[in-house]
Amino acid sequence: MIIGKFTKDGNGYVGELTTLTHRQALKFEPLAEKKVDYIVTADGVEVGAGWKKTSQRSGSAYVSVKLDSPFLLAPVYAALIHQDDGGYILIWSRDDRKDD
Repeated sequence: MIIGKFTKDGNGYVGELTTLTHRQALKFEPLAEKKVDYIVTADGVEVGAGWKKTSQRSGSAYVSVKLDSPFLLAPVYAALIHQDDGGYILIWSRDDRKDD
Protein backbone atom coordinates (compact mmCIF):
# COMPACT_ATOMS: atom_id res chain seq x y z
CA MET A 1 0.00 0.00 0.00
CA ILE A 2 1.40 3.41 -0.96
CA ILE A 3 1.47 5.69 2.10
CA GLY A 4 3.57 8.53 0.76
CA LYS A 5 5.07 10.31 -2.23
CA PHE A 6 8.50 11.90 -2.19
CA THR A 7 11.03 13.73 -4.33
CA LYS A 8 14.82 13.86 -4.19
CA ASP A 9 16.13 16.85 -2.20
CA GLY A 10 19.93 17.08 -2.40
CA ASN A 11 21.15 13.86 -0.76
CA GLY A 12 17.80 13.25 0.98
CA TYR A 13 14.08 13.14 0.22
CA VAL A 14 11.04 15.29 1.01
CA GLY A 15 7.37 14.45 0.73
CA GLU A 16 4.20 13.61 2.55
CA LEU A 17 3.02 10.61 4.52
CA THR A 18 -0.71 10.06 3.94
CA THR A 19 -2.85 7.45 5.71
CA LEU A 20 -6.54 7.23 6.62
CA THR A 21 -5.89 8.98 9.92
CA HIS A 22 -2.71 10.96 9.40
CA ARG A 23 -1.12 13.42 6.98
CA GLN A 24 2.36 14.73 7.70
CA ALA A 25 5.25 16.24 5.77
CA LEU A 26 8.38 14.11 6.20
CA LYS A 27 12.01 14.74 5.40
CA PHE A 28 14.74 12.10 5.00
CA GLU A 29 18.06 13.70 5.93
CA PRO A 30 21.34 11.82 5.28
CA LEU A 31 23.58 11.05 8.24
CA ALA A 32 27.33 10.46 8.28
CA GLU A 33 27.17 7.73 10.93
CA LYS A 34 27.11 4.13 9.72
CA LYS A 35 24.30 2.74 11.92
CA VAL A 36 21.67 4.81 10.10
CA ASP A 37 21.76 6.25 6.57
CA TYR A 38 18.85 8.70 7.04
CA ILE A 39 17.04 10.35 9.91
CA VAL A 40 13.33 10.91 9.19
CA THR A 41 11.84 14.09 10.63
CA ALA A 42 8.41 15.74 10.81
CA ASP A 43 8.58 19.48 11.50
CA GLY A 44 12.15 19.02 12.71
CA VAL A 45 11.25 16.24 15.18
CA GLU A 46 12.79 12.79 14.67
CA VAL A 47 10.11 10.20 13.83
CA GLY A 48 12.17 7.46 12.20
CA ALA A 49 15.24 6.21 10.42
CA GLY A 50 16.19 4.75 7.04
CA TRP A 51 18.80 2.33 5.77
CA LYS A 52 20.01 1.90 2.18
CA LYS A 53 19.27 -1.61 0.90
CA THR A 54 19.31 -3.58 -2.35
CA SER A 55 16.52 -5.94 -3.34
CA GLN A 56 17.72 -9.54 -3.59
CA ARG A 57 15.02 -10.26 -6.17
CA SER A 58 15.46 -7.36 -8.59
CA GLY A 59 18.78 -5.81 -7.56
CA SER A 60 17.07 -2.41 -7.21
CA ALA A 61 18.16 0.04 -4.53
CA TYR A 62 15.64 1.24 -1.93
CA VAL A 63 15.52 2.70 1.57
CA SER A 64 14.21 0.50 4.37
CA VAL A 65 12.28 2.76 6.77
CA LYS A 66 11.16 2.49 10.38
CA LEU A 67 8.76 5.17 11.63
CA ASP A 68 7.95 5.40 15.33
CA SER A 69 6.53 8.05 17.63
CA PRO A 70 4.30 8.29 20.70
CA PHE A 71 1.38 8.91 18.31
CA LEU A 72 1.71 5.50 16.64
CA LEU A 73 0.34 2.33 18.22
CA ALA A 74 3.36 0.39 16.96
CA PRO A 75 6.38 1.05 14.74
CA VAL A 76 5.65 1.27 11.01
CA TYR A 77 8.04 -0.47 8.63
CA ALA A 78 8.08 0.63 4.98
CA ALA A 79 10.26 0.96 1.88
CA LEU A 80 11.06 4.11 -0.09
CA ILE A 81 11.23 3.05 -3.74
CA HIS A 82 12.29 4.95 -6.88
CA GLN A 83 9.70 5.19 -9.65
CA ASP A 84 10.10 5.46 -13.43
CA ASP A 85 8.81 9.07 -13.38
CA GLY A 86 11.75 10.10 -11.15
CA GLY A 87 9.71 10.30 -7.96
CA TYR A 88 9.70 7.98 -4.95
CA ILE A 89 6.88 6.19 -3.14
CA LEU A 90 6.75 4.97 0.43
CA ILE A 91 5.20 1.49 0.53
CA TRP A 92 3.90 -0.18 3.69
CA SER A 93 2.93 -3.83 4.01
CA ARG A 94 1.78 -5.70 7.09
CA ASP A 95 4.38 -7.96 8.65
CA ASP A 96 2.77 -11.41 8.53
CA ARG A 97 5.67 -13.20 10.22
CA LYS A 98 4.64 -15.18 13.29
CA ASP A 99 6.48 -14.91 16.60
CA ASP A 100 8.14 -18.15 17.69
